[in-house]
Amino acid sequence: MHISMTEAVASKLRALLDKEGGEACVRVRESKIGCGCKSRITLRLSIDERCDDDLETPAHSVPFVINRDLADQYGENFTVAQDEHQAFTVAPA
Repeated sequence: MHISMTEAVASKLRALLDKEGGEACVRVRESKIGCGCKSRITLRLSIDERCDDDLETPAHSVPFVINRDLADQYGENFTVAQDEHQAFTVAPA
C-alpha cells in the first residue's frame, strides 16, 4: 500500500494519534454520506486499531491500515488531503 500526502497533513494525523496513545493507527474505510437515492459511498479516515486481515504501511511516520477486501476494491494507492473545511479527504491514486 502507498499513501501520498503533504507533511502538513501527516503532522495533523500524528497529533491525532498522539492523543489516542497506544497502538492506534489511521484506517482507510468506506463511509456512506447522505440517505436514500442521494446517498453515496466515499473513502474516509478514522483512528482505529489493527486487525489481523489488514494491510499496513507507514507514510510520513503515520501507520495506515486498510482491510484487504477494501484494498481489492479500490487498490492500494491513495492520496490523503484536507479540504477547505479542514476535513481529511481520501482518493484512490
